[in-house]
Amino acid sequence: MSLDQTSGRPTPLASLTRATALIARARSMDEVIETIRTTARSLIGCEGISIIRKEGDLCHYVEEDAIGPLWKGQKFPAAACISGWAMMNRQTVVVPDIAIDDRIPYELYAGTFVRAVAMAPVRVHDPVGAIGAYWSQSYEPTQWEVETLEALAEAATTAVETIGFIASLSNDFTRPGTSNSSSPSDFARDIEAIAGIAAVPTILDVVLRTTGMGFAAVARVTETRWITCQSLDHVGFGLKPGDELPIESTLCNEIRDHRQAIVFDDAVVDPLYRDHHTPRTYGLRSYISVPIILANGTFWGTLCAIDANPAKINNPQVIGTFRLFAELIAHHLGAGERLEATQASLEQERELAELREQFIAVLGHDLRNPLAAVDAGTTRLLKEGWTERSPLILKLMKSSISRMEALVDNVMDFARARLGSGISLEMEDADLAATLQHAVDEIRAAHQDRHLESSFVFDRRARVDHLRLAQMFSNLVSNAITHGAGEHPVQIKGRTTAGELELSVSNGGKAIPAEQVPKLFLPFRRGEEKPGVQGLGLGLYIASEIAKAHGGKIYVTSSDSETRFTFRMPLSH
Repeated sequence: MSLDQTSGRPTPLASLTRATALIARARSMDEVIETIRTTARSLIGCEGISIIRKEGDLCHYVEEDAIGPLWKGQKFPAAACISGWAMMNRQTVVVPDIAIDDRIPYELYAGTFVRAVAMAPVRVHDPVGAIGAYWSQSYEPTQWEVETLEALAEAATTAVETIGFIASLSNDFTRPGTSNSSSPSDFARDIEAIAGIAAVPTILDVVLRTTGMGFAAVARVTETRWITCQSLDHVGFGLKPGDELPIESTLCNEIRDHRQAIVFDDAVVDPLYRDHHTPRTYGLRSYISVPIILANGTFWGTLCAIDANPAKINNPQVIGTFRLFAELIAHHLGAGERLEATQASLEQERELAELREQFIAVLGHDLRNPLAAVDAGTTRLLKEGWTERSPLILKLMKSSISRMEALVDNVMDFARARLGSGISLEMEDADLAATLQHAVDEIRAAHQDRHLESSFVFDRRARVDHLRLAQMFSNLVSNAITHGAGEHPVQIKGRTTAGELELSVSNGGKAIPAEQVPKLFLPFRRGEEKPGVQGLGLGLYIASEIAKAHGGKIYVTSSDSETRFTFRMPLSH
């Protein structure tokens, strides 16, 4: 079987390619099974197929498509059926006549049409299932039929591993405290990046015109994936952007390892590739593929062309042209990444410029009032001299100076966190309950009209920056007093549990709108303005930065009955 450039009907190779691409792209086992069920019989030319899933020591025949009933829904010990033999021995098995092969449990076959069978394991290195093909007469399957069965099994392997990978990503993203930067959508970005290079369609056209070949593509190649990013197909090979081939079935897998071009004019007579599985599987005679390597030395993928007929391509002119085109594509990809980095840098600079403007405006506004109070007090003392009101004026002036000192401290913390190297810590083992209770007592003394309830239960000493943690805690409590309902107490709790330190501050009052919660920890955010509320709007931002410096995080929940800020950090043993 090979590519047929003269027929308008899909070639067997094109049909196989479409089927393996559909299987490889499947995102659920049901999709994998259904695609195999609906395509395998016609591709192989057999009279029945079955799909088997390994379940411990059992082989579960989960689906079938045949001229007569087989074993759908039944389970058999792996040691008692041919699918189990294929999985245990990790190899394809062909039985031309079931009557004379001891591996066949003949009593199970007696009521079926089956007289010959071929069975290929799915994921050879660690089998999870198998695909079986059956014939109603004694029959020796051709090499094409066996390789087609194995290609379907390889595509199913890719799908199984991809489904497992996506499931693990999903678990990582839903598990608290974990993240993963790698995502299946990364390949969508690669396809989009190639589509954004205006020269690629011209490159593919020139490649085919120059070589006389029928199919050319730019492919993204990783350790486990081969993905078409863009193609030009004059022979019905059937690959479109986003389609996949099993990586093990391609020569690009080898190119990724040695980073050298692979070229042959005619696989039939080439000493290196005449017995290679890739030309045999896909019916190729001529082939050229060169690596696309980015400026930083990263292997990205390949520029390749194939055909069912021999072609004169293994010469310096053609190879040089392909290498030039591959370098051009790599340059464009690198330029795109550099452009994205530049845009990100410009966006960061714009954000910093806005922050500086906010910083100057808010700081000027909030310093003006205490400065004015100090100026007024000084003027009055100079004018009136010492009077019975002088101690009160001095007390007010001292309060204003303290406010300015707090504003400056917040500004310095903001500068360290946002514009510098981050908030620094001085870690020590000490009594955390005493540290936090002292912070609560200070706030209670300053807000004698508010009811604060505190409870700390720590079963060990904590190695933290006690002054910074007290600052974070004080900011959270002050926020609760400022924005909480005065008639409800502020509840303050701390405990250690399961190797974790947990501190929480809760208050009653109106719920925080859900859309506002992600913005609470941004700098210069003051929430709803209340009469008499002053400050830079940096308290929660600085609290979150202190939490981050400790390897922890502050979580927020808010309802009509309660708003709660909870800090959690792991404790080292």
